[in-house]
Amino acid sequence: MMLTLKKDRIIIRDLSLSHLSAISTIERDCFEDPWPDEWFLALLQTDIIAWGAFRGHHLAGYLVAMPSTDHIHLANIVVSRQYRRQGIARTMVRRLYEYARRHGQNLITLEVRQSNHAAIAFYKNEGFELDRIAEGYYRGKEDALVFNLELN
Repeated sequence: MMLTLKKDRIIIRDLSLSHLSAISTIERDCFEDPWPDEWFLALLQTDIIAWGAFRGHHLAGYLVAMPSTDHIHLANIVVSRQYRRQGIARTMVRRLYEYARRHGQNLITLEVRQSNHAAIAFYKNEGFELDRIAEGYYRGKEDALVFNLELN
């Protein structure tokens, strides 16, 4: 799978173990409570959706999603600070919608920190709807908002 955004010269393609260092750098820079490298190492060795948005050889962002029998769980999406507000996250998530439809899935779920107002606004703008609140989801310290998107 490859997609090029012409104006930004961003290429979206599958991630591999060779990208682990770049993923880790972005994760630590963007999140107060980053996923451990071991999680990414394990995930990249399984049948998950792991796409990177690249500008040249530089990883600008990535998306991790886990398909199941009845839905796709969007586990992580992040764009490096220097590449934000260029439509990269939107392009990756919309590619996920296409993937879901091609694979007969009509539901995408995700959790987001209650304090992450930018992400919440992004998801709402994309049509996600609040399903419930997961209390103490983030290491018992912060609630998560659980959102769903039903695809037509």
